[in-house]
Amino acid sequence: MTKALNPQRRLVGGRAVVNRDWIRELTGASVGTAARWYKVRDEQPKEHRHPEKERVDGKDFYDEQQFRDFYTWFQEQKSSKVLKADPELYELAPETVVSINKAAELLGFAGASTIRKYQQANPGYFPDSVGEVEGPTGRMIQAFRVGDLQDFDRGRTGEKLGKAGRRPGPQPEAPVGRPSALEEVLAAELSARAGGEPLTATQLAERFAAEAIDRDGYRPGLAAELSVQYGGPKRSWEWVVRNALEHRPAAAQPRTEAGRRAAVALAALRERGDVRGLAASLAREHGGSPDVWSRAVNAARRLTDPAT
Repeated sequence: MTKALNPQRRLVGGRAVVNRDWIRELTGASVGTAARWYKVRDEQPKEHRHPEKERVDGKDFYDEQQFRDFYTWFQEQKSSKVLKADPELYELAPETVVSINKAAELLGFAGASTIRKYQQANPGYFPDSVGEVEGPTGRMIQAFRVGDLQDFDRGRTGEKLGKAGRRPGPQPEAPVGRPSALEEVLAAELSARAGGEPLTATQLAERFAAEAIDRDGYRPGLAAELSVQYGGPKRSWEWVVRNALEHRPAAAQPRTEAGRRAAVALAALRERGDVRGLAASLAREHGGSPDVWSRAVNAARRLTDPAT
């Protein structure tokens, strides 16, 4: 089970400071995303930079106003990267009906397959079809109301986490959409399970990861092994393994020495943060050389932040 957030806000010298759980609650960001915002702060414009951490009662806090300024800038940057719709979209009458091919063109998508992936991975995110029209080959294809496409375009903010635009926070009645690569490589497995429990590609991938951990224990190279076994990029499987470990703590008990050390390092990262000298501290506490624990800490970092 994922650890519950413990958001905290303090006043220091008349300034409000907040902890990382407060930031995650405000933004809906994952542990890795919130950590990365801070990690790459030197790459951000100075006037919009994520605040430096400051220690309060032995814990890390951040200036609230500076973080709000950073997050406002961050959202604006994401919005600026959203695909731009063709001006023709707003020249058409809202009640006009267009084909799925035309809808993709108006919204700046690569093709109709983008819309189909949205529909499959995250029902309710993209407007519903209003019927069918004849396609270029004479085959009947989906059709959409222009007014619905206009509303969809106005709502595009760039804050999507998955390929189907899942927003931060709970997603009522909608499966989670993750990288399309997982859907592609697990298509046959999903099809074989079509008559049973409904699963998304992400849920099925997590199940495979959990089964592997149950069978052989967690080890740092598990994501690479799953990538070879099932296909798909290693980075996608790193995300899946991290989620499996968070959702199935009982299954996370490693059966190899390297896996045991990585699990200890992961727990230390979550408890203490990515502090300098962590590997040396773990070596003193648990035995072994700092070099060995440095590898364990690096493996744990990949789990908490796959972008590193």
